Amino acid sequence: MSLRNAEQSRVYKKCQKACVRCRSMKVKCSGSNPCGRCARSKKPCHYAVEEARVSVPESYLRDLERRHSAAATVRYADVRTSTEDGDSFVFSQPSVLEHQDEYSGFQSHVEANPPSEHDSQPERDGLRSKFSRNPLVEYSFAQSPDGRFWYMGPTSSWSFCRRVLALLGKHVPDANCPPDPWNVDASAFALKWRPLPMDEVPEVCHLPPIDYGLYLFHTVKYYLGTLFYIIDSASFLRHLHEFYTDPATKVVSMRLWYAQYLLVLAFGKAFLAQNHPPNAPPSGYQYAARAMSLMPDLSGMYPDPLQCIRTLTLAALYFQSIDMRVAAFQHIGFALRFCIIEGIHRHVPEELNGAEFSHQCRTIFWIVYMLDREFAALIGAPSSIRDEDITVRLFSDGAVDEKTITFHVRLARLNARILTTVYGVGPDSTGTLIKDTQAILRNLAELSQDLTGFLNAEFPAALSRASRTATRLVLGYHHSIVLTTRPLVMCALHTHIERASSRVAIGLSATVASLLQCCVESALTVLQTLRTLADEDLIESFLPFQIEDAFASAFILHVIQAIAPALIPDQNRWAEHIDCVLEKIVSKGNLAAPMRRAELENLRVMMGPITPVAGGSAGSPGEVERQQGQQLQEPSHAVAEAMRGGSGLDVTVAPHDPSTDWEWEYLAIHSTIGLGMEPRELMDLANRLEGEIGGRV
Repeated sequence: MSLRNAEQSRVYKKCQKACVRCRSMKVKCSGSNPCGRCARSKKPCHYAVEEARVSVPESYLRDLERRHSAAATVRYADVRTSTEDGDSFVFSQPSVLEHQDEYSGFQSHVEANPPSEHDSQPERDGLRSKFSRNPLVEYSFAQSPDGRFWYMGPTSSWSFCRRVLALLGKHVPDANCPPDPWNVDASAFALKWRPLPMDEVPEVCHLPPIDYGLYLFHTVKYYLGTLFYIIDSASFLRHLHEFYTDPATKVVSMRLWYAQYLLVLAFGKAFLAQNHPPNAPPSGYQYAARAMSLMPDLSGMYPDPLQCIRTLTLAALYFQSIDMRVAAFQHIGFALRFCIIEGIHRHVPEELNGAEFSHQCRTIFWIVYMLDREFAALIGAPSSIRDEDITVRLFSDGAVDEKTITFHVRLARLNARILTTVYGVGPDSTGTLIKDTQAILRNLAELSQDLTGFLNAEFPAALSRASRTATRLVLGYHHSIVLTTRPLVMCALHTHIERASSRVAIGLSATVASLLQCCVESALTVLQTLRTLADEDLIESFLPFQIEDAFASAFILHVIQAIAPALIPDQNRWAEHIDCVLEKIVSKGNLAAPMRRAELENLRVMMGPITPVAGGSAGSPGEVERQQGQQLQEPSHAVAEAMRGGSGLDVTVAPHDPSTDWEWEYLAIHSTIGLGMEPRELMDLANRLEGEIGGRV
């Protein structure tokens, strides 16, 4: 086959009529009923009635509005509202509801067709400024009811909850405004201990027999998965048998190993706890308190620095699991500092102390690195090390767990980039929110190609439900999308609240609606995955990751349901998912779950007065989706009327611009993980995007 024929064979045929869902996401549609994408995702598939797409000069629309206002008794009020940072935005609202349809058509047309280069700069700034800056990077401190000031980390879900509840509290009636419980650090449980001096021998009483200790060891190894590689299993078990042979001698010579063993016992008891009493401390916390009294004193005067790093990392993970986030971030920061001091963030040559030691250093560093990045995002703080300073290699081959570490590190790096771009505070971040959001989603789309291939190769049962490795990667991927798009949700919430008295959903531009749709799809995937795990009793009840994913996804869906309910196809099913997931986690004794459930209930109550009132025919999910598709795709009623009137003005059919397809298609790539897109489709799409994304916003 000739080169030309080969290129022609790769030409994609454009479907003449796409369904509402594919059209709103701007992705390829098969044209069948139901289409291939909706069938794979098990979503309702509807086709809207097509009308000619037209465009007219902006000046004509302005003149048409002025003439309409002069001829009728309807007055449209242009309101310019200033934000606290000096930016402003414009929205218009009719005073007579009978003409709302005409005005909505005009507004949709203007939002879908931004002002041209001939329009004045103030007009362009007014239309774009509302979604040009991340509101979560402002107002960095808030005062709790006890008078203390708390730092509002921009990427923290706890901080996002406080910001949203505070914003709603200023605009909803007192009857719908329950007090924010705040639930500050260590509200659920505060672990306390007394540091043990170096010259004092630790107690070795009240320990389980060796066979039960081995059982707890393997339990922790199963639940921690790849994180358990922070421990050298062979060395740990050797020390364990020596300890039970002569405890008094071993505890003096291996003080830090003993702290690790106590933490393993604490984790194991917590993992095995069933039907845990409410408001009770976690099972095994006494072992953890004894371990914390043996922590390194940060002087650096220890003969085995790797043992220091291992002990601090296990302690950090335990603190995060009991919702002591500050202590967790501090201890993982100490561990990372030890890594830097010992130089294991650089490649350790094998000739120094052997290949096994070099491999251990490599594994330990990357686990500390990804936990540091993850805990930093949870608390809303920057990381402690730059990627440019790291030379230790990632795992490109080897065991499944080593490859899994590599993907977790890649996700951690993307999360760090989210913090410096979408949540950036420098001069380069001004007015670039949508551009930065699209750039991060493009990076996630590229990662999904490798991640999908890895999951399909190593877990041929298509994301085995019993695999904690696959599940955590999937949830981490979708949580990154939620984190990336959360600032746009906050921007939309600000806009919605300022016009909430109308009790109608705000009009969103096609770009913003598609970005929010990405957020919705990922949040729904997270809750569906967790519901499946809960039904099969496989959900994690002690580790902090799944409760964080559940809360962040449910919270954002509650907000979007009030802003743009048409973006959520089944508004009752996801609420059932989160109720089931939280009930299961609460019953297993998770300390943070009751607080997260109370915060979601507060949000639901406060959202009531500002949630749009559904119309008579907008009850079914299919009708809601159809209406949303029409909002994004149908032309302005005023324009259509002018065209039918034969006014002789410049009214032309706007041709399809294929150069913008990538902006919409790559936003749906997130559906490759757990949502049914085949790797071949992803590869074809990535190849098409490669030459088109440069320099576009």
